[in-house]
Amino acid sequence: MGKNQQKPKTKDKGLITLLVILTLVGAVAGLIYLDTFYGAGRLQSYFSNVFQAKESGSGNGETVEAKGKIQLDESSRSSFAVFGSRFLLSTKDGVKYFNGIGDRKWNDTFNMTIPQLISEGSYAAVGDMNGKTIHVYGENGLMYTVQIEGTIIQFALNKNGYLSVISKGDTAYSVQIYNGGGTLLKGRIEESAGIFPLCSDVSDDNKSFAISYLDTSDIQPIGRVLFFYVNPDDSENLTDSMFAVVEKNDEVIPIIGFMQGGGLAAVSDRGIYGISPVGQETWNYPLENRLAQISLANKNYVVLAMGDSIANKDGREKGTICWIDSSGKEIASYKSGGMVDYLQASEHGVVIGIDKIYSGLKNSGRLAWSYRSASDVKDILPMEQLEQVMLVTKGEAIITEMKGTQTARPIVSPEGETESEDVEKTTDKKDDAPVEKKSSSEDTQKSDDQKQVKTGVAQ
Repeated sequence: MGKNQQKPKTKDKGLITLLVILTLVGAVAGLIYLDTFYGAGRLQSYFSNVFQAKESGSGNGETVEAKGKIQLDESSRSSFAVFGSRFLLSTKDGVKYFNGIGDRKWNDTFNMTIPQLISEGSYAAVGDMNGKTIHVYGENGLMYTVQIEGTIIQFALNKNGYLSVISKGDTAYSVQIYNGGGTLLKGRIEESAGIFPLCSDVSDDNKSFAISYLDTSDIQPIGRVLFFYVNPDDSENLTDSMFAVVEKNDEVIPIIGFMQGGGLAAVSDRGIYGISPVGQETWNYPLENRLAQISLANKNYVVLAMGDSIANKDGREKGTICWIDSSGKEIASYKSGGMVDYLQASEHGVVIGIDKIYSGLKNSGRLAWSYRSASDVKDILPMEQLEQVMLVTKGEAIITEMKGTQTARPIVSPEGETESEDVEKTTDKKDDAPVEKKSSSEDTQKSDDQKQVKTGVAQ
C-alpha cells in the first residue's frame, strides 16, 4: 500500500519540474523576442560576448610570471642576445654575459653612444653606430676589437666569428672582412659617384663574401649583388677577387644574408631572390605587397610580414606572415589580421607584434601563444624554445614562459625568484662572479645555442 500511495507524488513532482522548465524556456524566449524587436539586440550581444570570451580565452587570461628579472636603466640603450639558456646584455657602458639570471659569467666595459648588438651562432658583436669601434665576443669573453676609419654603416657576423663592415669616409665607402681572430683579410674601397654599398655578409664556410650595391648613376636605379672570394688562392685569376654579379634594374636590394646550405637570400622592393654559392640566381619570389617586416635570422627561412598591396596588384591580406624556404617555396603562412610592427625570428619559431599584442608562431604557421602587453615592449626573444622567452621592456627584462593567452602585470614567482641586478653599477673590466656548478648537459649546450640576428645597420 505504501508504494502505491507514493506513485502519484512522483508523477506530481515530474509534472511540476516540466512546468518549471517550460516556464523558464518561455521566459527566455520572451526576453529574446523583446530584446530582438525592442531592445536592439542588447541581451543577445551580451550573452554572445560572454560565450565568445570563454571560448577564445580572451578574458583576463593567465598572468605572466617571471622566473627572474633584471632591472634596466631606460637611458642605457639596453639590448640582449640569447644563446639557449644563456644571454648577453649590451648597454652604452659595456656587455655582460650570463649563464642565467643572477649568474653572471663575465663582463667587459666600454663607452659607446649608440651601441648596436648583433649575434650569429655563439658569437656577438657590438658596434658604435655613432663611432668607429666594433667589439666581437665569444662565450668566454672578448675575442677582438676593430677600429674603423670612417663611420660605421652596417656590419655582419658569420657563425665562425668572421666580421664584415661597411663604413663611410670623407670621400669614399669601404668594406672590410676580418677573420675570427680580428685579422683584416680583405678591404675594398668604393669611390665611384652615385654607387652606394648597402649590406654585406660572409659565408659560413669562410670562403666568400657578398655586398649589395645601389647604383644611381643612370636614369633608373640598379640593384647589384657582388660576390668575392676571401682567400687569395681562390682568386688568382680574378680582378679584385670578384667572381659573380647579380643585377636588377629599377630595384633596390637593401638586405642580403647567407642561408643554410651556402646560398644567399637577397631582398629587394620587388621580390626575394635566391642566389647559389657560385653566384647564380636559382629562384625568385615576386612581391605583390610592401613588406612591413622581414627577417633572415632563421637561416632555413626568409620570414616576411606583408604590408599594404602594391598598386595595380592583388596582393595578400595585410598582416600575412610567410615562410620562404631555401628553394624559394612558401612552406607556411599565417594571417595575423593587422599591420605587423614587430617580428623576431628564431630556430624555434617567430614572434610578431601588432600594436601591443604579441604572438608566438611555430615555423609551420601554427599559433603557439599570445600575449597582451600593458606597456611598450622592446623585445621578446625565444630562448630554449618558443614558449620560453626573454621579455624586454624599457625598465626590466624577465625570463618567462608563454602559454595560451596571457596578459601583462608580470610578477616574480615564489619558486623562481632571483635577485635583480643593477646593470649600471658594475664597472670592473672582468668580474668573475660566483657561478653555480653546471651539469654535463649544460656544458654541451653550445651546440644548441643559436641566436638569430645577423646584421647591424645604421638607423
